[in-house]
Amino acid sequence: MLSCKKGSLDLVPTDKLSPTTFWKTEADASAAITGCYSALWDVTADPLPYLEVLTPNAYNEYPWEGWKDISLSAQSPTDLGGFGGVYNGAYAGIAATNNFLGNIDGVAMAEGPKNVMKGEARFLRAYYYSILTNYWGGVPLLLEKTNLNQKDMKKSTKEEVVAQIISDLDQAAQVLPPTPAQKGRITKGAALALKTRVLLYNKKWSEAAATAQLVMGMGYSLFPNYRGLFLEANENNAEVIFDVQFLAPKYPTGWDTVLGIYDPAIAPGWSSIEPTQDLVDEYEMKDGSVYSLTNPIVDPTDPNNNRDPRLDQTIFRKGVLYNNKPYPVSADGWAGVYTGYSFKKYTAYDNTTSTLIAEFQSQLNGIVIRYADILLMYAEAKNEATGPDQSVYDAINAVRRRASVNMPALPAGLSQDQMRQRIRHERRIEFAGEGFYYSDVRRWGIADVVLNRAIKLNGAQKKGATEQRVFRANRDYLMPFPQNDIDTNPNLVQNPNY
Repeated sequence: MLSCKKGSLDLVPTDKLSPTTFWKTEADASAAITGCYSALWDVTADPLPYLEVLTPNAYNEYPWEGWKDISLSAQSPTDLGGFGGVYNGAYAGIAATNNFLGNIDGVAMAEGPKNVMKGEARFLRAYYYSILTNYWGGVPLLLEKTNLNQKDMKKSTKEEVVAQIISDLDQAAQVLPPTPAQKGRITKGAALALKTRVLLYNKKWSEAAATAQLVMGMGYSLFPNYRGLFLEANENNAEVIFDVQFLAPKYPTGWDTVLGIYDPAIAPGWSSIEPTQDLVDEYEMKDGSVYSLTNPIVDPTDPNNNRDPRLDQTIFRKGVLYNNKPYPVSADGWAGVYTGYSFKKYTAYDNTTSTLIAEFQSQLNGIVIRYADILLMYAEAKNEATGPDQSVYDAINAVRRRASVNMPALPAGLSQDQMRQRIRHERRIEFAGEGFYYSDVRRWGIADVVLNRAIKLNGAQKKGATEQRVFRANRDYLMPFPQNDIDTNPNLVQNPNY
């Protein structure tokens, strides 16, 4: 050892990465920004379909999956159910983006690509914080590289977090390209679209409408086939503004499994998430009139005929084919498993195809923001800001007149409140199965009415049963912070009434 040259024992491990050896090259930066995207799996793969079961849109039979108890107001600081993964995933993504932004300036690379990467990181940080503030309100606002001082941080107010989100998105929009250099990468349109959503969710009506208008001028368009929008063959089409890219077997979801029928002869499903009669009854008749059994155009032999075409493009039901076989009906006439319906949207299954997807090997991308959402967010924001002018009608009617939907235009002369109710109906139908309704009814302040109701279960295994949902207005508009965080951080105050 005495004969060795100076420094010969200062070895760099070849099987590990460290800040001193990693942040050197553009390849390092590229790998790091890709890592910032990884938490999207945590906040999308499980929550996207399961958020529906927290609303009258869907039913879940299995409490061990982490979502049913939330629909019964049984979440607690020691058991957040599915929201535990959302909370941890969002903060993991924030840590990755903070570390990226804290180190990227030391990397030797061209300023153009570096700035684009910074824009991606700022967008992702904003997106993760938008999830946290949506479900938890004010949260600890971490903006620096991971350090021990962060463990005792107090909550920032919701307003402070939202201001930071908007700041990040504004900076991102300045440097992000209008079209992605690679599938799944963040664009300027995505930054402005997310800004629209955050402004809308926080009742900044005029700003939300103005930002939505910017997106409406960027070349996005409605995909002509509503059902086809949610098929793998049509991914990354002109309606998709921001989605999460999944690919089996390394980055799959379980959507075909949890949405599929529990009948191996038809599809290997668990019937975990089933649409309800409550949702089906919300679909208008084909002529635009409200559905009711007394409506004269209702088919007395099957009231689900002659309905808004989005019903059959979203849901399987009695009387149609499921994966090229008759939708299952018991010997005494009860359909399906628990509710009598199954989701078609976000599955590979259709009426006349014969597809089998292995358990938890789905790879359809999860759409976070699409152009129809921009149109309806514009309509809502504009209506709240100034009332229902022609631009509000035009935006909603564009969604209703999609080629494969072709529903009648809204009647003229609606008041602001009448238009508000139309927009709320349109959002529920257009985004059924996409996980938005839970956030919508909470931000509208009507969750304690909408989510406190008995859900009809008309399936073969739940004949004529109901499930009484519970939503406590004095606490359930926000989720609890994990008890472990409360125990280890004396400055973190639990949300009210948990």
